Amino acid sequence: MTHKLIHTPNYLLVVDDSEIKEGGFVLVSCSELDIIETRKVKDYYNEQFLFDGGGQIHMDYCKKIIAHLPLNNSPILEGVDLLPPFSRHQEDGIEGLADLEYDIQLASYENDTSDNPFDFSHYLKSGFITGYNKAKENYKYTEEDIDKAYWAGMKFVGEDKGSYGEFIQSLSQPKMPVAFECEEKVSSDSMYVNHVIYETKTITTSKGNTQWVGKYIHQ
Repeated sequence: MTHKLIHTPNYLLVVDDSEIKEGGFVLVSCSELDIIETRKVKDYYNEQFLFDGGGQIHMDYCKKIIAHLPLNNSPILEGVDLLPPFSRHQEDGIEGLADLEYDIQLASYENDTSDNPFDFSHYLKSGFITGYNKAKENYKYTEEDIDKAYWAGMKFVGEDKGSYGEFIQSLSQPKMPVAFECEEKVSSDSMYVNHVIYETKTITTSKGNTQWVGKYIHQ
């Protein structure tokens, strides 16, 4: 199953319309009040959710958070499943490229009939070249190139020196994924004819949290 991801300043979230209970976490999204944030439910009264720390809002503006990934050193939402961490090399598909290159070079090595079949230098060199070419595909422009382009553009729109640092910093930020594709397993309760139940595959982290297994999807 693939879930759409919602981005907030502090979390990546998966939400759904399942029942929200006391002690659970919700995403509050209310354009009228310009609110999009996570809150812990303290109580429920007359179609209003009451929150830890005060405040209340109608249930129509709340979605249950079923999985999350903390960003910017934000705290874990206790009791809510975790999404796995992601990094730039995952975003760029480098892990898959490395697996493919390894298989190619391993096959080449196993078919090597030269006098020195244990010399891996050729295969290491080939892998390095493949990785270098991949980097050139994804990152064609240097910071110096961007610097020149930025200031050339500023001649036409006026000076705004305060935004330059933010502009450069934004280039180093990993692109956020748009969805998460879960690995699934057959439920132990589904061994009946014509009644197969699939569940999200999970692991337990070293800190005892439940974490989904799967992969991120980027645009």
